[in-house]
Amino acid sequence: MSRWRNLAILCVVLAATRPALAQDYTLTETLQPGDCCQLKLSMKLTGEWRVQREDKIVGVPLQASATHEFPERILRLDDAGVPIKVARHYHQAQVVIKAGESSPNTRTVRDNRRLIVAQRCKEQFYTYSPDGSLGRDELETLEHFDTLALLGVLPAKAVKVGETWKLPSAIAQGLCSFEALVDHELTVKLEAVQGDQVRLSITGAANGINLGANVKLTVEASCVYDLKQQRLTAVTWKQKDVRDQGPASPATTMEATWTVQRTFLTEMPKEVHEFKLAKVPEGSEAPPAAFLQLHYRDPQGRFQLNYERDWHLAGQTDDHLILRLMDRGDWVAQATITAWTKAEAGKHLSADEFKETIADTPGWEPEQIRDDGEVRSAKGHWVYRVSALGDLDGLRVLQNFYLAAGPEGDQAAVTVTLREAQAQKLGNSDTKLVDGLDFPKP
Repeated sequence: MSRWRNLAILCVVLAATRPALAQDYTLTETLQPGDCCQLKLSMKLTGEWRVQREDKIVGVPLQASATHEFPERILRLDDAGVPIKVARHYHQAQVVIKAGESSPNTRTVRDNRRLIVAQRCKEQFYTYSPDGSLGRDELETLEHFDTLALLGVLPAKAVKVGETWKLPSAIAQGLCSFEALVDHELTVKLEAVQGDQVRLSITGAANGINLGANVKLTVEASCVYDLKQQRLTAVTWKQKDVRDQGPASPATTMEATWTVQRTFLTEMPKEVHEFKLAKVPEGSEAPPAAFLQLHYRDPQGRFQLNYERDWHLAGQTDDHLILRLMDRGDWVAQATITAWTKAEAGKHLSADEFKETIADTPGWEPEQIRDDGEVRSAKGHWVYRVSALGDLDGLRVLQNFYLAAGPEGDQAAVTVTLREAQAQKLGNSDTKLVDGLDFPKP
């Protein structure tokens, strides 16, 4: 009898010490168009630009910080329930950048451009204001951590503590801010559950393309999911970047940390109410080209420019604005816009005088004239164009020269330089650029 009693006691002890079956957790978030949340983002960055100075590569220390705060209203969801189109009103949007010994450069957004639509369409991400064109600095200020992709970190099935899953490629591309994803090994893990708080980690490496440059990135991130609310409430995203030199950006190494706080709202904020969104295009298609144009105004007020986003700012002096046309990371052409000496009202440089000026361009030896004559301007300005194939400082190139003149004697020249093989990719992008050139009225 005692033997059976001892065996029974042993069974009880074993049962008491046996690990409990691991619990499954369903981490989902159900959203509907019209749902709103309040988002607060902050960022700290340190790093180094590597730039060419004379005959050597010089490291330029880089520091940056950012703060963004806005309500976000969902307009469209994809089939997986992930937001693909939202409306935001930025109460705060500020980026401060300090490079080397220069003074900090503070960027923000004009008050009449704080209503913003963020949208993903066919792996392309768009940010625009329905109230008018953004400046390049404003657009870059709004290029923060991609909150549309956040829900993509949640698993598509019930998971246990310790279980892992790989991020979908589209979500990895969005969270890493890549224009194109090469490959990635970003893995999510359910680390722990304490009360209603579920802690997830995201670790791994990713390779992609941004502004035509290759980027290698490593990530150590964490997320908090609230079981009671069934909401993803907080994210801390740490990444290390090694970026090669690109056609429109220097080589860079940097470390950045984004923190995201996400709170759901029971009432819709007036800033993203229906009557505020009357100008927003309906549907999930890519926004019309007019919404995506950027605006530039010469600091001295001599000209202004509405241009397509594929043209990236590459340099600026007192008299020149330099833009580079990019096509999926490839450098297509460079455009130099020069403020010309103002003539008397109703007058401008003659065609012959313009061609003489072109012939005197240092290092330029034209061989074949492709086009020569006046062209129609969308704004009614007088525009003369000379297109020629030739040699520029030992490099065979095609150059399109434009002179635009307004009725008050304002003048500006546009020189577009490219390899002949890139002429098909250029298409009519140069004529669109010239059409976007205008002169402030007196």
